[in-house]
Amino acid sequence: MAFARLIFKVLLVLLALLVMIGFLLPSSAKVERSIVINAPPAAVFPHINGMRAFHAWSPWSTIDPETQYRFEGPESGVGSRMTWHSGDARVGQGSQEIVESEPYSRVKTQLAFGDQGSGTATFRLTPEGDSTRVSWQFDTAFGWDLLGRYVGLMLDGMVGTSYDKGLKDLKQRIEQAPASPDENN
Repeated sequence: MAFARLIFKVLLVLLALLVMIGFLLPSSAKVERSIVINAPPAAVFPHINGMRAFHAWSPWSTIDPETQYRFEGPESGVGSRMTWHSGDARVGQGSQEIVESEPYSRVKTQLAFGDQGSGTATFRLTPEGDSTRVSWQFDTAFGWDLLGRYVGLMLDGMVGTSYDKGLKDLKQRIEQAPASPDENN
């Protein structure tokens, strides 16, 4: 009986420590990746300024071929929206909508993942000579969600590799596309 009490006390102390540490962890997290694409911002912008265009190179679009997607709102710009539902936990379900769009420089989206939280993703285009640096950033806040704060410690590893893949796919898509007549003038 004394051994059971000891185990109970140890578990109680460990639980209290986990809770206290959770309160000390950051209440938000940010993941950011970037890549340089050999094209001007005007050639890159259309690929990030609409949910159908984003879906074409999104790192999640090929994971589960059974995923159901629905596109709403305008083809591009503010209000362009995508919802998805997948039985594959790597894709899950949620929505993404463009909430800010500054031509050739920035696009911000609002993401909702059901009961798994929400966040914002921002694409920034920065000219670098004849090329464009594309930065893709994800921000989320956990508030008082202690489990979320622990997940936040692993978020870069979980999301960062997908962002790297997506940016490489975007780069390949843009750099291998034939130049439009407008880009040659």
